[in-house]
Amino acid sequence: MTDDSQRNFRSVYYEKVGFRGVEEKKSLEILLKDDRLDTEKLCTFSQRFPLPSMYRALVWKVLLGILPPHHESHAKVMMYRKEQYSDVLHALKVVRFVSDATPQAEVYLRMYQLESGKLPRSPSFPLEPEDEVFLAIAKAMEEMVEDSVDCYWITRRFVNQLNTKYRDSLPQLGSFIAQCPKALVKNPGCP
Repeated sequence: MTDDSQRNFRSVYYEKVGFRGVEEKKSLEILLKDDRLDTEKLCTFSQRFPLPSMYRALVWKVLLGILPPHHESHAKVMMYRKEQYSDVLHALKVVRFVSDATPQAEVYLRMYQLESGKLPRSPSFPLEPEDEVFLAIAKAMEEMVEDSVDCYWITRRFVNQLNTKYRDSLPQLGSFIAQCPKALVKNPGCP
């Protein structure tokens, strides 16, 4: 960026007292203003700096492939994602696999199982170890993402990334995430 003499004196002061993030937030905002988001730069940024909570869901959705890099497509794609979410949720309610009393993380799990063709014959069947990992991630995401549609899609794609890249370490990861859900905040998994 610029050297310290040209920067805003507040930025220098904040860094000296241990508050980082002023310049990083500006850098992220510049990256997010592009008509076509550069996923490589966003990935690099998310690996180097914590994502501000106000941009976290957007960056994660782009990095995980939930949203395309082009801004003009975001609203339309999210409309389709919401419709798919509603359709799958409705199907699970019709077959009485979930109800309004079902914990949200379990609803996400059942939706994921239905979409991936792994829904058990009965909700009373014991959970597989990979299901426990999904639940741990879903519960952690619930703490960080307010919208249930976003939470489901981010969890689903995050789990798919883990299954693709880190299949062997999933059992240990599930217990780690359950103990420390904020471990997901910095980097949701870059392509």
